[in-house]
Amino acid sequence: MRTDEEVPLTAGPMGESEQIARDDAHLQSLGIKPELRRTLGFLSNFAIAFAFISVSTGSFGNFGVGIGLSGPVFFWTWFIVIAGQLLVALNFAELSSHFPVAGSIYQWSKRLSNRTLGWFTGWFYFWAQVITVSAVAVIVGYVIAGFNGGGQEFLDSPDPLGITNMHIFICMVTLLITTVVNGFGVRVLAILNNIGVATEILGMLVFAVVLLFFANNQPVDILFSFEGTDVAQNGNLLATLALGLYMSIFIVYGFDTAGTFGEETVDAGRQAPRGVLSSILVSGAVGVVFFLGVILASPNMADTIAEGAAGGFPIATIITSTLTTEIAAGITFGEIYLLVILASVFVCTLAIQGAASRLMFSMGRDRHLPFGGVWGHVQPRFKTPANAAVAVGIIAAIPILLSGPYNAFVLSIMATGLIYVSYFLCNLGVFMARRKGWPHKAAWFKLGSWGTVINGLALVYGAVMILNIALWQSDIFGDWGTDGRLFWNPYVNSFLTFLGEPIEWLPAWPLFETMVGLFLVLGILYYVIAVRGKAHDVEGVDPTGDML
Repeated sequence: MRTDEEVPLTAGPMGESEQIARDDAHLQSLGIKPELRRTLGFLSNFAIAFAFISVSTGSFGNFGVGIGLSGPVFFWTWFIVIAGQLLVALNFAELSSHFPVAGSIYQWSKRLSNRTLGWFTGWFYFWAQVITVSAVAVIVGYVIAGFNGGGQEFLDSPDPLGITNMHIFICMVTLLITTVVNGFGVRVLAILNNIGVATEILGMLVFAVVLLFFANNQPVDILFSFEGTDVAQNGNLLATLALGLYMSIFIVYGFDTAGTFGEETVDAGRQAPRGVLSSILVSGAVGVVFFLGVILASPNMADTIAEGAAGGFPIATIITSTLTTEIAAGITFGEIYLLVILASVFVCTLAIQGAASRLMFSMGRDRHLPFGGVWGHVQPRFKTPANAAVAVGIIAAIPILLSGPYNAFVLSIMATGLIYVSYFLCNLGVFMARRKGWPHKAAWFKLGSWGTVINGLALVYGAVMILNIALWQSDIFGDWGTDGRLFWNPYVNSFLTFLGEPIEWLPAWPLFETMVGLFLVLGILYYVIAVRGKAHDVEGVDPTGDML
């Protein structure tokens, strides 16, 4: 019997074709037939994971949450989340070195724990990723609206075809382009991601430096001030800081994407874990410098907090109103920032859809989704999971079309929560495998004796963050249950619409808990009927990681 560890580690330089042959042999030892085109190098693998995290996209959409609910002190929550997610990333890096296969946490959990836990890990993660695609496509519209100063009026105006409004039109065009790229060209995907990531890193660092040196309007000690936001929690500073965690929580995830593109990466056992860790470390560093520059550049902190609490985009307001110097042809430095954000948001949509497509492909290949054979099919000419990419694009469009762009954006709260649930389930399964002695042999990246400790700490971190997302307005939680919780975990009957009409008959249940329960019930029904007891998986692996 062969295990993933029995394929010899890379030793010394070799040609790309020889390395691809070794990668394919590793994949075959895992029971998987190599079908996807293996062309990505380290930079492209890193870029896809970095683009999924996309600090610029997340900060544009969620900076207002942090500053509005916690004031400038929310800056320190970035360090908490980066440190916690780094624990998760270290665990995932070792997993991606052993199992560099499409589907990442679904495959890792299934192979090292059991089929049931693995399936539910993938089930929750799939829906979370698809809804995140919807939410990021919505942000594209908000960024474009910032160029002409039209705001919501522009987004509500009729589209060029006279069918719907401009916001929905922009979302649909974005999804159409990302679907074509993901479905029919992994090299185009890599090129666009590389360009987008280079633009994002360079752009954010340049803007941060310019803001720090030429637009510094606040004293440094304001970073330790809540600026009155704690009043809403009756002075409970810990609860106020926990609300500020939302911004960072809603940005830092998706680093496992470097692993899910493992079947398309050359020397994947080495490059995938490097991509996992590099994406979170670079994101963390860029975020620290950028958030520092933006917070200190706020012309009026009270106005910035008010705009954030009202659901606005104060990060864009600060930059466009502060950096008004014209560069050329009437274009200001602030407008260049919007161009950087637009490129980053588009590439982020591209990367998340790519990850969701690979997960759908992986679960379809195992016949673990309805019509699995269709989603597990590889397009023969382009060697991509084209059917899965098209399906993800269509499913992501549904919330936008039925409930509207704003409501689809709010649904991303639930999606983020589901991602944390998925990560927790995967870490739980791997922790149990470690307790039984896994890994039996080393891969390129290894945690050694620290593996169980890091894995355990990652579980504790994940549990605390899930609890923080789930706390909602209730007398049970006291000062932790104020209206601030409803800002990002609203009741489902307070915002959901269907074709523009409010769904008033829905119960007053919090969004995150309701959607977790809904997907859990649907998942149990499907798993019992179509998956449990049916030997569809492309491989067989016992709980210790050995091939059956």
